[in-house]
Amino acid sequence: MDQGIRRIPDSVAAILGDQTGKVDGLGKSGARVLLFDDYVLKIRPENSRDAADAGILRWLAGKAPVPRVVAHEAADGWDWLLMTRLRGQELCRDEVMNRPALLLDCMAEALHALWAIPAAECPFERTVADNLAHAEATIVAGRFDPSDCEPETFGPGGFEGPKALLDWLKRHTPPQDCAVTHGDFCLPNLFTDGKRFTGFIDVGNAGVADRWMDLALGWRSLKHNSDGHYGKTYPNINPDDLFRAAGVPKDAEKLRYYILLDELN
Repeated sequence: MDQGIRRIPDSVAAILGDQTGKVDGLGKSGARVLLFDDYVLKIRPENSRDAADAGILRWLAGKAPVPRVVAHEAADGWDWLLMTRLRGQELCRDEVMNRPALLLDCMAEALHALWAIPAAECPFERTVADNLAHAEATIVAGRFDPSDCEPETFGPGGFEGPKALLDWLKRHTPPQDCAVTHGDFCLPNLFTDGKRFTGFIDVGNAGVADRWMDLALGWRSLKHNSDGHYGKTYPNINPDDLFRAAGVPKDAEKLRYYILLDELN
């Protein structure tokens, strides 16, 4: 365990017993994730921004395919979330990336599963204003890290710095087309059994927002996972095909806006 994690809470230990988990290094959430045969254990600081996912998972149960919360407890400054483990594989796996039709069908099915949930009934909001406020607090506190940003975002041809981008985002907020969204709609967070979409993970940023947040992050994830950004290329994948699969006309302005908004969050 990481230094500072004193002990596993009793509610979690009672279920896991003496099982040994395998560290999952695929995600980028910053949480410590351990994989067991039937469970996934996520450990993160208690005040982590995505620590709301236990409540979101409980609300989504029966509405969308998500893991079931088995135990959830905060102890010694840490948040412990034990969930059932989804079967299948992430859409970023080679077996799926080599089947573009399956990949796009799963992404479209995932989007429509969320959009079918009445937004008015969702108690969680992830508005542009929320994201801008979080970004501004991060910048003011000096915690903004540009290392994971697109190379063209800052510098020649881009924005002078994060404050300039924040100001631009505030001035150019587009009209909202609200729906229930995932908030981190990328290939590692979507699962398939090889035939169809089977579930979501990492829903800590889910809530009502412009559906273009998910469309934009899904498009970027397709691009990065197919163009060599992560080391492999898949020439048969065109990220723009996501819009055709989802039945939504491409909106270049919203696509750019929400990718830039994510650069600061």
